[in-house]
Amino acid sequence: MKLTFRKLFVVIILLWGIIVLPSCQRDPVPQPGYATLKEALEEIGLISLIKENPDEEAMAEKQKGELEYVAQYSMFFNQDLNHDDEGGESFKQRVCILFRGFDRPTVYVTHGYDWYRFNDGMDLANNLNANVVCVEHRNYGESYNADNGVWNYQTVAQASADLHDIYQTLKPVFKGKWMSTGTSKSAETSITYAYYYPYDMNLAAAFCGPFVQGTDDRRFGEYLFNEVGTPEERELMKTAIRHTLEDGEEGMYKDVCAWFVECEDRVPVFTEYVFNVFDTFFQVFQYMTPTTGRSQMLELLATDNEALSSKVSTTLMENRDETYRAYFVECVRQMGWQNDGYDYFSDLLEGTSFDYTKVPASVVAPEDRAQVDLYDGSVYADIVNNFFMTSTCPLLLYYSHDDPWSAGKPNQVGANVKVVVNPIGKHSDVINDPTYCSSAVKQEVMQYVGQFIY
Repeated sequence: MKLTFRKLFVVIILLWGIIVLPSCQRDPVPQPGYATLKEALEEIGLISLIKENPDEEAMAEKQKGELEYVAQYSMFFNQDLNHDDEGGESFKQRVCILFRGFDRPTVYVTHGYDWYRFNDGMDLANNLNANVVCVEHRNYGESYNADNGVWNYQTVAQASADLHDIYQTLKPVFKGKWMSTGTSKSAETSITYAYYYPYDMNLAAAFCGPFVQGTDDRRFGEYLFNEVGTPEERELMKTAIRHTLEDGEEGMYKDVCAWFVECEDRVPVFTEYVFNVFDTFFQVFQYMTPTTGRSQMLELLATDNEALSSKVSTTLMENRDETYRAYFVECVRQMGWQNDGYDYFSDLLEGTSFDYTKVPASVVAPEDRAQVDLYDGSVYADIVNNFFMTSTCPLLLYYSHDDPWSAGKPNQVGANVKVVVNPIGKHSDVINDPTYCSSAVKQEVMQYVGQFIY
């Protein structure tokens, strides 16, 4: 087809609009040619309050020669509260960077929680000699915004848009390939980000991401009582749980309530108490391994009621910490809630006030209980049922066998998704320590990563 001069002129104008106009939507980012990372960051209008060396532990490791990097910084990124209303209300989102080189790959740690040190993604970054960019999740740590307590914008779509905007801003600075990663809820954040923006990352990795389905996902209780650890360890767990539930609301529950009265804290209802009993043992398998005294801990809890009562009380108090307020809201709104296997002790719970359907409402902060009625699990269902089969972005899903959250691993995945199950290990992304990850599993992970990052 021939073009007249007038048509050619129109085409040129349209192409100019496509190329130029999007770059006007946000502050310009620096082009290559700066001497230091700090110099590059200072040129970005969306970034403020740049601070050197926010992680003293990483600095100490560098001085001992265990970590090689050029510099580390924390800063705040001016972020939209509602990405569907650009130019509206904004907040400061914390971003932390471990810098190795402008041309190096970048491991993008998509925190689902607060940032407190360079931890997630470090083994991957060390193996790749890569930069680390960590983004603190909205309404965690220092990244609070005006929506806190209202939660209209505390969604995976808004959090993914946060990550997308920061990536777009920093990509011209870090020109190498990028991969997102995280552990636990941060792993889910890595995947939901790929779900909404499949062309940002060269690879999305998720370590121990559970992907709960619904608000009564019973896979987790079945896995806890039939798969984790050894049969002997599971029997010790059952013995200890029976001690906590003996005599119902007249047993150990009364001792825990008395402790909360003494601490001048809100006394737990029995349903909240029962959840935290099960969560105590969930966490024992989640974080402890045979080499870190798991069997000894279970034996102590099965034989010492004072230690058991103290451990359950501590779990209950930690779950009430303000740090986890937003987490439990996200569970009841989108992420779902697991059933930890209460049916295994139905004989002890029968006739009590325990109600498994009320567990989420009993655990969220009292002022957030209305959020329970807003649950919408459609995004997570679509990820598990469709995205894991059809993703155009390569995905790595890593699980440890004894971690109870591994009950949430997908049954089917497509050609672009690799699932790795570590027969040892714990709820973490540690792959460089042979205590937690064999050399064969590490090699399997790094070979897959290397396909897309090198």
